[in-house]
Amino acid sequence: MTSTPTTRKRLTRIFKSRGLTLQSTALDALLNVLSRETHSPSNADDALFAIIDEIKQRMEDAAAVGSSVRTQGIVTVSLLEEVVANLSRNGKDVAEEALQLLPAYSMPRLEYDPMRRTFDLVREPKSLVGEAIDKVAMFAQRYALIHQRIVRQDIFQRGAGGTHVLTPVESLLGRSGRKFLLGMIVQVEEGKYYLEDHTGQVPLDFSQASLLTDGFVMENCIVLVEGEAVDGVLHVHHLEKQIDNADDELISITRVVDFLNNRQLRNVAGSPIVENRSSAIQAIGLQNTDIFNSINSLSELEKERQQEIKHGQDGMFVILSDVHLDNPSVLDKLEVMLEGYSEFTPLPVFIFMGNFMSKPLSASSDGGKAVMSYFEDLAGIICKFPKLAKEGRFVFVPGPSDPGITGVLPRGPIPNYFTGALRSKVKHAFFASNPCRMRFFTKELVFFRDDLVSKMRRHTLLQPRQEEEGSTSVQRQLSRHAVKTVLDQSHLSPLPLSASPIFWQHDHALRLYPFPDALIIGDRVDQYYENYEECDAINPGPFTAGYNFVVYRPVGEVRKSDTTSEVEFSQIE
Repeated sequence: MTSTPTTRKRLTRIFKSRGLTLQSTALDALLNVLSRETHSPSNADDALFAIIDEIKQRMEDAAAVGSSVRTQGIVTVSLLEEVVANLSRNGKDVAEEALQLLPAYSMPRLEYDPMRRTFDLVREPKSLVGEAIDKVAMFAQRYALIHQRIVRQDIFQRGAGGTHVLTPVESLLGRSGRKFLLGMIVQVEEGKYYLEDHTGQVPLDFSQASLLTDGFVMENCIVLVEGEAVDGVLHVHHLEKQIDNADDELISITRVVDFLNNRQLRNVAGSPIVENRSSAIQAIGLQNTDIFNSINSLSELEKERQQEIKHGQDGMFVILSDVHLDNPSVLDKLEVMLEGYSEFTPLPVFIFMGNFMSKPLSASSDGGKAVMSYFEDLAGIICKFPKLAKEGRFVFVPGPSDPGITGVLPRGPIPNYFTGALRSKVKHAFFASNPCRMRFFTKELVFFRDDLVSKMRRHTLLQPRQEEEGSTSVQRQLSRHAVKTVLDQSHLSPLPLSASPIFWQHDHALRLYPFPDALIIGDRVDQYYENYEECDAINPGPFTAGYNFVVYRPVGEVRKSDTTSEVEFSQIE
């Protein structure tokens, strides 16, 4: 399209008809852009109207969030350049920009105010050193976030057909009839457990306890119980109660308490009612759930979903856990695997989860130098494939025994001292925290390395329910219990602090509310995949056990205006 007075007048007239004012400098820039469309006038017109539509959309988005910027209909050079750059991106550019990593210590904090019944996303930085009040606030927020989702369920809605009411612990005495209680199991003194809510606490006696729902029951877990107070004793009806959740899915509450004798609950209840990701986001509000600070409005979310449908199917994550770099056979198998993916277009994202050594650093005779050499060996293998070294993205999530500040969650990345050689040779090598979160278009993925099944088995207060013999392996059942526990509790580590210490001011980095789209847990048990309330829960299994890994596609298949994921278990022979 050539720059003539007639052309300039035509473009100005077209923009005005759309309510836009084109600055003269922006008009010059627009003519330069359209002049590249030399194939035919129709190509130039298609490009022109695509640019106008994008400008209008951006201005509408700005107006929706109350911004005065770009809402006056004036098209500047800078705005035009942004729009043209966005429209010129190819699928590879879009997919790369859609991937965003969020370390635990940079994660904003979702807070619920029970008095105002509102959510806030707080981006205030926190230190690792907390005070006693931070510990209290940590547990109070865990309880408040679960309590608010419970009372929003239809059965607990007073005046709206609700059939049940949550009774505070302090109101147990002097009341008859069946009561529902929501509380956290706490150990106030050695060997004595209590059910505690925001009003008080009551002792627990597990001598006659039984559990009919899936999941582990541990100290610091929040449970929903049903009982009846008669002559100062709360008796629990021995039945499995089914309650509809927001999506009309039947959620088992089960019997949790046999009776309350002398104000002692003798049986602990099942997990609280869960809420899938979409329902939680609707309740909270989008502006308070975008922890990546990337999607600020429904229109932006819809645009991102359209890009996801168009380009997201190329996204692939290759996930490994317990990659022991001090084992020569592991390095050999890694080379075989990397060679197989070295010419993929686009390349997958490689997620390596620890432990990266078979023995802790303290047990290594060579100490830190040995660790440095192991990562350097890995760098050498990656560099055998120039495309991987230059374009491949590698994310390293530390394990419990890897170098760094260990033993407390969330834990930081492996220190740069040990990984300098790899980072200098592999352009896109990222050393993440544990846990870490990743965004891929609209999908949120959480990566966590911990031995959850073994920890939960050691610290459970009630043995989890077992299925009929032969229906599935015991190990698979235990894995399912662990998955259900962390998602029901909306927390990656609902364990006693003595078993899994946590930085009190960073507990929010371990929370799972709203649910992520995918939860990848590196556990030292067999591989598994579960889909629980639309959340993909995956364990790649220890790579050292049989050279197993998982290939995960967050956008595997497009169905109408939505997408489904794909999980593939793989093994290197």
